[in-house]
Amino acid sequence: MIAPVPKPHRPAGRRSRGAAERPRADDELVREARKARLLLQAARALAETLEPQRLYDRFREILAEAIQHDGVVVSSYDESDGLIRCDYAWVDGRHLDPAAFPPLQLNTAGGGMQSTVIRSGEPLLANDVQERVKGEGTYYDVDREGTMRKLPESGESEVRAAMMVPLKHEGRVVGVMQLMSDQSFYSREQLELAEGLVAQLTAAVRNARLHEERTRLQAAEAAARAVAEEREYAARLLEAVGDGIMLVDGTGLVRFWNTAAEVVTGLTYASVRRRPISEVFGGWPGIAGEIPVTEGRTPARAATLPVDANGRELWLSFVAVQTPLGIVYAFRDLTFERGLDEVKSDFIATVSHELRTPMTAVLGAAKTLLREDLRLTDDERVQLLEMIASQATRLSQVTEDVLLTTSLDRGDLRVAATRVDIDEVAAEAVRTMQPQVPGRISLELHAKPAGTAVGDRDRVEQVLVNLIDNAVKYSASGSQVVVSTERLPDTVRVSVADAGDGIPEPEQSRIFEKFYRSDAQLTQGPSGTGLGLYICRELVQRMGGRIGVRSETGRGSTFFFELPAA
Repeated sequence: MIAPVPKPHRPAGRRSRGAAERPRADDELVREARKARLLLQAARALAETLEPQRLYDRFREILAEAIQHDGVVVSSYDESDGLIRCDYAWVDGRHLDPAAFPPLQLNTAGGGMQSTVIRSGEPLLANDVQERVKGEGTYYDVDREGTMRKLPESGESEVRAAMMVPLKHEGRVVGVMQLMSDQSFYSREQLELAEGLVAQLTAAVRNARLHEERTRLQAAEAAARAVAEEREYAARLLEAVGDGIMLVDGTGLVRFWNTAAEVVTGLTYASVRRRPISEVFGGWPGIAGEIPVTEGRTPARAATLPVDANGRELWLSFVAVQTPLGIVYAFRDLTFERGLDEVKSDFIATVSHELRTPMTAVLGAAKTLLREDLRLTDDERVQLLEMIASQATRLSQVTEDVLLTTSLDRGDLRVAATRVDIDEVAAEAVRTMQPQVPGRISLELHAKPAGTAVGDRDRVEQVLVNLIDNAVKYSASGSQVVVSTERLPDTVRVSVADAGDGIPEPEQSRIFEKFYRSDAQLTQGPSGTGLGLYICRELVQRMGGRIGVRSETGRGSTFFFELPAA
């Protein structure tokens, strides 16, 4: 409440006009000095913080030193929607939640005190609030508990006087500061002071809002950067994993395809991106129906299926997980393992057959020799014993091949590195194999002076015997098997040529694999375990050499190996 100003005492007699005006001038100077000090204090205090709520509190504390009030409300105005919203409220010593104040639409027709200030851009002094709220406009009264009453329907306003000062930025009204009193009236001098303080507040709040926006943008940028980094990290992980990963959306289009998927299928991401998955993998609808799709935390189950990818048949092990973006498939190439399993199965069947046949012959001959009811001639007994010896040798060879393969796989086999006379070894191998070659096939040695090589003599002879035995098995009647030796600049070469059916080109790169036998060998060729050429390759490589084959279908084959010259 503003105390009444006492009337100055006038002593008897007349006073000069200048003497009468001097006290008034002094009072004006005091008021201006007080106002200046208050504004300076406000500037310093409001510069101490960039937190809007704290700014409003400091403003109200400074205001309370100069102007009595029972309530302070600071509102913002948004031109885009024409709404006036409460940003800060303090009533009867308590802060109120700004959200409790309903937004007000700007009254463009002329009513409402806040709307009047916003439209005009001028401050408003009202010492007749109780009468004003009965007129045009929307008014609310709120107590310290936050209870809202709409006026004048709910009764009279408890507010007697109010000051409303516009908050401006670059000439535009961006809000209104309301100062209310239930006890006293406000003067023009107080309104001017409030205007000065509000100008300070507007600048401080603007800086605080800018700081708040900058902080928000920095936080948003940091969050976006973190999300981007997380996505990049996830993408790097997906690119690094050895399994193929693909994402198929709800429409059946490929949305993701990692590097491993490219390696497995031979299809680049660019060639499959946004293409129907049914065009990428032939027969996909049927394949997809065989793959269990996991949802939630249910453990995934794998399904191994044949897939046509880019004209190649692959055996892929699929795991599928349902996600909001579609189905994520992880797949692993098991084509080699599948082929290896098939080869192993064939090998077991072949070895079983290779063992069963001689064992049956040995068992039959032995039982025949033991029968007392049969009278066998000496020649018949010799034949049976020779059969037992021959089949026992065959059993021994099969067993030796299997044991040697196991030793090679484990790395237990050691080979010597000595000077070996290749011509002498070739001649010895031919002499060893000559008695075992059928009369319908001739075995010849065409040796040039090959000289010596570095290797293990016994293993070199073993390789050559295996190659000769292999050539004889696949040679036609009346044909010739030729063993030749020659010296090259840095190596010594040994070759074994036959006139058999030859080896198809696609199979030549696989002929030295363990357990491998071509389709022709399986259906019409002689018996064998499929380990002979694998053993030859491993032995030659362990001696620092190389082995290969040249062949044309229908024109025979030439197997050769080279060792470092000594």
